[in-house]
Amino acid sequence: MKNDISIGKTLASSFQYLFSNFSQRLKDGFPAVIFITIAFNILNYLMSNKIATNFTIIFFFLFVMIITSAIGVCVHEDILNKKRISFLKEFLSSRSLRYFFNFLALTLIALSPLLIHFIMRKVLNIQNENASAILIFWIFTTIFSLKLIFILPKLTLGMNFKYNVKELNLIGSKLFLLFTIVTVIFLVPSMIYLTLQLSFMTSYKNIYQTIKPLFDVGSFYISYLNYLTVFAVVSFAFKDYSSK
Repeated sequence: MKNDISIGKTLASSFQYLFSNFSQRLKDGFPAVIFITIAFNILNYLMSNKIATNFTIIFFFLFVMIITSAIGVCVHEDILNKKRISFLKEFLSSRSLRYFFNFLALTLIALSPLLIHFIMRKVLNIQNENASAILIFWIFTTIFSLKLIFILPKLTLGMNFKYNVKELNLIGSKLFLLFTIVTVIFLVPSMIYLTLQLSFMTSYKNIYQTIKPLFDVGSFYISYLNYLTVFAVVSFAFKDYSSK
């Protein structure tokens, strides 16, 4: 195996994948965006009426991760198997749910310093103001999680894998850099869209609440395109890393 990737090549291939047949990408993402929009507005309604609990918020994020997992499976299949699968067909499938549980495990590994910090402050009431140390640990655990990220495309392709040292790739830092670049790139349209939304909210207060779900659709479409690009990065990195 090659055991390495080109950051520039992986990034270019991922965005080329995103913009190739872009109208079809938007069409394919419509069900996922609508599901997230509906769930978000239900959560927003429950929170505004002080009905939502911590469990409600956690359930929302888990539901979004289930949707994201189905998107990941579709992207891996499209890039690695040259096989197009619709989101609705993969959503809540056994493979998608297995993907979700492994995706969740990797996410918990990456976020473990932040979760420990939250538990110490909110549950145990232990104050820890050393933000720089938490940030360093978060970067470390995120890179470690990314060293295991190829478990996800392997699961999609039906390949065997185990959570052990042999599964650790050698490019966790490069993947962290790629994810950071993609996040920053999508931060630009997100901020522009948010500015327009706030401007409209200020100018048209009377009708904003009525059409707010439409703005939510646009916002979650940007997030959906971000998901596509991130999973494309994982797919192309896995393909390049595993090549001879």
